[in-house]
Amino acid sequence: MEESIADWQHKAVRVHRRKVFTLGWNSEAKRLASGSVDQTVRITRVDDHCNVKQETELRGHSDGVTNLSWHPTHPDKLASIAGQEKSVRFWDTRNSKNTATVSTPGANLYLAWSPDSHYVAVGNREDVVSIVDTRKMKVAHKYPFKYQVNEMAFTRDGKHLLLCTGQGELEMLSFPDMRKQRSLKGHTASVMSVALDRQQRYIATGGGDAVACLWDTEDFICQRTYIGMDYPIRCLSFSHDSKYMSIAGEQAVLDVENVETGQSLGRLQLHCTPEDVAWNPRHHLLAYVGKYGMDYGEIELRWK
Repeated sequence: MEESIADWQHKAVRVHRRKVFTLGWNSEAKRLASGSVDQTVRITRVDDHCNVKQETELRGHSDGVTNLSWHPTHPDKLASIAGQEKSVRFWDTRNSKNTATVSTPGANLYLAWSPDSHYVAVGNREDVVSIVDTRKMKVAHKYPFKYQVNEMAFTRDGKHLLLCTGQGELEMLSFPDMRKQRSLKGHTASVMSVALDRQQRYIATGGGDAVACLWDTEDFICQRTYIGMDYPIRCLSFSHDSKYMSIAGEQAVLDVENVETGQSLGRLQLHCTPEDVAWNPRHHLLAYVGKYGMDYGEIELRWK
């Protein structure tokens, strides 16, 4: 039997003064960005032995940082959004500089950076998706939807944008013309979260029905469902080799599944809901909001 996730090596690191909302690894897999209620983005360096060093604090937001995304190829650049701010901020971590701030139509919830780095898709509270052209640093297009739009992600080739919707479907839109190509219907409530594996074999969706679905990218058939949660699933993440998938949401637990075998690696009991989880792009190293993240801004690293 495979080693339980609870038996992996682990350490807790306090990186913020208040709760962490969002996490992300850079393209080199050596730095972890975290955004918090304390209105900052912090960069933590993690070496191959999981020794950590806090590097940089990015200041400028006027509300809690709710989402961030690293530049797909540049290891020092990232974008972030916060609370009620009607903008996207772009950063260069080498000098902790806010290099650009792009105004958007409303307060934003989600963002995704295209693989070619030319566009950032931003979804707001009014279900408008704005496409920011990062070469000109301005909104190139705005697409209002008549239904709820949640998390989004670009496919690895950048030819499609995946949208989680309040209709229980994951929509696949061609990009950049944003024409609907396909819908994946696997939930009885809103689709809240989406993740794609690096091997381009799977798409995972998480719903308000507390179910996670695993889809293959060849026939777009639901291969497996995960029904261990009792509350909506808001964050999903695949390991670099597509072997493991983490599942978390509005419940103080974190589940890890073996994608290949369908077996569970077990459940971690937490003291707060993990707002985000992130597998390292090169190693079996998982970052998530720590047991005491609600009060102390802690993240936890777990590896084998």
